[in-house]
Amino acid sequence: MIKRFSKATSWCALFLLPLLFACSKSVTMTRLMPAPVSVPNEIQKIVIVDRTKPQNETISIIEGMMTGELPFEVKNSIQATLSSLQQNLNTSPRFEIIRANDRLTGGLFGQEFPDPLSWRTVGQLCQKYQADAVLTLEMFSSDFIVTDKQQMIKKVITEGKTRRTIEVMGYRLEGIASVSAGFRLYDPQTRSIIDQQRFEKTNTWSAEAETKTQAMALLIAKADATRIVGEMAGAGYASKIAPMYRNISRQFYPKSKTHPAVAQGARFADVGKWDEAIEVWEDALYNADDKSGGMLCYDIAVAYEVLGILELAKEWAGRAYTDYGLKKGRDYVRTLNYEISREELVNQQMSQ
Repeated sequence: MIKRFSKATSWCALFLLPLLFACSKSVTMTRLMPAPVSVPNEIQKIVIVDRTKPQNETISIIEGMMTGELPFEVKNSIQATLSSLQQNLNTSPRFEIIRANDRLTGGLFGQEFPDPLSWRTVGQLCQKYQADAVLTLEMFSSDFIVTDKQQMIKKVITEGKTRRTIEVMGYRLEGIASVSAGFRLYDPQTRSIIDQQRFEKTNTWSAEAETKTQAMALLIAKADATRIVGEMAGAGYASKIAPMYRNISRQFYPKSKTHPAVAQGARFADVGKWDEAIEVWEDALYNADDKSGGMLCYDIAVAYEVLGILELAKEWAGRAYTDYGLKKGRDYVRTLNYEISREELVNQQMSQ
């Protein structure tokens, strides 16, 4: 794994993983992507607060029993959601994250957001934890539904050292877990709610056996299912407010039937020597035919993107199309225009 950081790459981390395909190779880059919500740059430290404490514990327990949600299951799902939120925010270089010990009254089992916290409370939390903003989980509910269907299932039969698969009548069970989690991000400086989002996540598990009882024993437990979906909700919201690293892949030409320099440069690329690859490919252009010339320009464009120099990558992708007629070069220019705009946005989000 190779990571590069420079002014050219800005907030872009790279690792190279050349893979050989039928007629192309692929390099994978890890790049910091902008968040859908731009948080003011003066906010550097965020405190996460659990605001799901029910206003009335007795009523909350009754509501939970009516929906099949036991108190410990809900509590574990909430904690999983908050932990996932914190862990995923910590993978981003954007914020410093701290978890509050406080648990405030909010909207457990509610379908609507509770009234916002008072700005006095927000200010007190920021002062207590030396934070610039408060991120709250303000509403939470979960559900787990099991459906069953009688159908033919596969069964493995062992006879001595021989194993064979047969079909028998049995049951297929599906467990569908869903979570609804409501988040708010408070900015005490401007006394504004930067973002308010209700995240709904669902996931399905299945199990098959000859009887319902056997299938149920194999199916994921409700508590585990809602915990996992809660983690998904926490991770989902983290990626909304913080730039996150994502993998992107680019294919490049490994060889040409008419010019050996394409393959020579690709060998340098295989070992991460992209500057040397560019030098080989550029030197080969003076005697390249149109087909190989397009490949060479395209590969140079990929190399510059790997190095984080997107404007040069765009220039060479354009040359692959304008000078040599390679249509993939035109498409690559459009992709790079999008990457350049995303890089500009993430730089704005990361500036202090």
